Amino acid sequence: MRTQLLLMAPLLVTGCPDREIARVPVEQNIVETNSFPSVPRRDIDILFVVDSSGSMEQEQESLKANFPRFISVLESIDGGLPNVHLGVITPDLGTRALDGTAGNISGCAGSGRKGDLHGIAGGPLFLSDSDDGAGGRTRNFTGTLAERFAELADVGTMGCGIEQHLESVKMALENNPANTGFLRPNALLAVVLIADEDDCSLAQKALFDGNTGDQAYGERVNFRCTREGIVCERPSGSLDTLGPREDCRPNEASTMLTPISRYADFLKSLKPDPRDIIVAGIIGDPEPFAIKTGEKGTPVVKESCTYNGTAGPQFAFPAVRMSSFLEQFPIQTRTTICDSDLSDGIAQIAAEIGRAAGNPCFISEPIDVDPATDGTQYDCTVTEVRRRGPDVPDEELRSFSECEAGGATPCWKIESDAAKCTLTSNHLKLVIDRGSEPTPTDTHISFNCVTAGGE
Repeated sequence: MRTQLLLMAPLLVTGCPDREIARVPVEQNIVETNSFPSVPRRDIDILFVVDSSGSMEQEQESLKANFPRFISVLESIDGGLPNVHLGVITPDLGTRALDGTAGNISGCAGSGRKGDLHGIAGGPLFLSDSDDGAGGRTRNFTGTLAERFAELADVGTMGCGIEQHLESVKMALENNPANTGFLRPNALLAVVLIADEDDCSLAQKALFDGNTGDQAYGERVNFRCTREGIVCERPSGSLDTLGPREDCRPNEASTMLTPISRYADFLKSLKPDPRDIIVAGIIGDPEPFAIKTGEKGTPVVKESCTYNGTAGPQFAFPAVRMSSFLEQFPIQTRTTICDSDLSDGIAQIAAEIGRAAGNPCFISEPIDVDPATDGTQYDCTVTEVRRRGPDVPDEELRSFSECEAGGATPCWKIESDAAKCTLTSNHLKLVIDRGSEPTPTDTHISFNCVTAGGE
């Protein structure tokens, strides 16, 4: 279950009924709802989709610079860094569509990268870093994981400007012989999208029709991705009309672009339970959404967010299709790419992956719900559950009480762990004290705790 920060009414917190939640200021009444496996999952395959178009140089540099923080969060999982496979692809599929290719057009050659892993020159196509069972690590590379990832993520900025992020994921993971060995059947799977433009996965190569010598050709082709792939409720009608739009969503009936369901259904088919998949995006804000006149005089989608980067003003376009794709999964997170420093977004993604793998650290700061009483009064509901499969409610096995001195076990408590928990100022994590009871290997810990909120 993804992290949810919910504005609470008193009925939403069911733990510790002797405390009066009304004592907590209303603006603090937020709950973190989450779960993690009782025994950490050790195998994780992580696929980064890094936009290789001309506007992505600064974002790629920020990704590489902040990757050590990503790794440090994963290292906080009990047992240390999991057994990871790390791969990078780009959304460059050239002019390829489901009905063929449109030939070679400037910047968009043939089928582009075809979903093949980017790899390191003269080195592996993906990075493998696993526990060797004797206190060391088995790796297919030399140097550090962060150093080698920086090479993987150096995809350049010469890729096709028609970015087919989601089709590239499918081509990378659907029995691609070039990527053999990356995807493990029993591993968790994480897919991370990093882009400043929305997905334009093509059903028809006709998107590239037109006079390539026309100065407005590029604008027209790019706008077809928007006009054919998005529909808006207010005002309804063609997106050729200038002005703002509201309640925009992917056009699942489009004949030019492929439906989002094609990719959500495919990805879910790779695992027995969709909660074994983590999807994340550092992408353009999906709104505001508006149409303006472009530099060549044709309609174009307006940028949804801007920021001042090291190379001057930067911006990104509304990622309506990719945001909708993320929302199809129970474990997902989205942060904006409109930030000169992507460290917080990268850490948030690592936290979601870590939680799915078994990291008990809080993403939001638990608060004292009764400051007038000595000690810290946390308000949590903690249960042990067993998953029964996709679309079937978890089987609740038992509830745990908060630990008390000399009290019975198993019970729950909140402890500080500065070395492992880096996302909250007090470095807090949820701990299940089982006493002498063995830890079951087939259960999850589900919890709701009153927190200060924030993501």
